[in-house]
Amino acid sequence: MIGRLKAILIAACLGFLGVWAASPIHASAGSPPTVQEYAAHVGGARIFQPGTLVIDGNRPYCGTRPTVLDPSLDDYGAAYPGFLILNPRLIARVPTAVKLWIYSHECGHQFRGPDEELADCFAVQRGRRQRWLTTDGVEQICRFIQPAKASSMHYSGPRRCELMRKCFGSQRVR
Repeated sequence: MIGRLKAILIAACLGFLGVWAASPIHASAGSPPTVQEYAAHVGGARIFQPGTLVIDGNRPYCGTRPTVLDPSLDDYGAAYPGFLILNPRLIARVPTAVKLWIYSHECGHQFRGPDEELADCFAVQRGRRQRWLTTDGVEQICRFIQPAKASSMHYSGPRRCELMRKCFGSQRVR
């Protein structure tokens, strides 16, 4: 399932900035909202500056990008250019490796663009390098995404898992 915010990010990354112009959550036509505009629009969201978010004792980071905890987000995570969004209610339901993978997947969009396969690979390779992801953790992620059906943006859960296992084992950084 693709959240509406992730779909908007992907459209924006592909250059369809007209999508943003139709959105009520930004101040200037043709540009994505700032993190403050987003948080003000959704209400009840908390902004964490880079390096201040703690997930199960881990302090994930995504360069200089802040993270918004938005309990109204319709997916586990999403990203706008310049910041990440997590739904704390949904994230609380999954194991630590899955939480950190979701965060890193959304961070991957910041560095690799809208390509879902690249964001998945970015996340598992980051986890391996930072030592919070093991082969057991990859299997937890696979169990989490197993039921996902293919969409216009994502492969099916089993196919994504197959690609992530391969990427996790590869020394070639993607």
